[in-house]
Amino acid sequence: MKTVAALCVAPNSVYKTMPGVDAYDKARDVRQFAGGMAVVAHPPCRAWSAYTAHQAKPEPGEKELGLLCADWLKREGGVLEHPAHSRLFAAAGLPAPGKRSGDLFTVPVLQAWWGYPMRKETWLCFSRVDVRMLDFPYSEHDSRAGLGDRRRQQLMSKHQRAATHPDLAQWLVAAARMAHPALEAA
Repeated sequence: MKTVAALCVAPNSVYKTMPGVDAYDKARDVRQFAGGMAVVAHPPCRAWSAYTAHQAKPEPGEKELGLLCADWLKREGGVLEHPAHSRLFAAAGLPAPGKRSGDLFTVPVLQAWWGYPMRKETWLCFSRVDVRMLDFPYSEHDSRAGLGDRRRQQLMSKHQRAATHPDLAQWLVAAARMAHPALEAA
């Protein structure tokens, strides 16, 4: 089993319980990551939000982690997850959904497909992964059924809103393991 690095995860992240995953949280600073393996990158998003960056209060150096994670994605392969319409994509030169840039390809998804309790529109940028080989678990999500997404969000804690659903984490790790190594220049 190929080891995968999970970058910028929460202190109590599901990634820390997964075999073959080398997790980097705030205590184990991602700036110490030495590379050598594909990544699943979850850079902090509040400073990059298309809708709320103006009111975000990121910690010093937090915004730069997004660019660092994008660099690791390009160097090592794997997948980067960020909210839909994130400004990180333009700043880091990552392609918009449905677009390709070299080995990079971005796909819009709903985290509800993996069991998250809300739609949670997300962009996944893959590097050196053949997205045609991925099995996206598309399913309908009717936010009108029972509690709507907005009401659900109000009832969820900050941690619950930010947490990666275990099924999505497993899927992202499997996708990152499919990343082929970079071809060395001759």
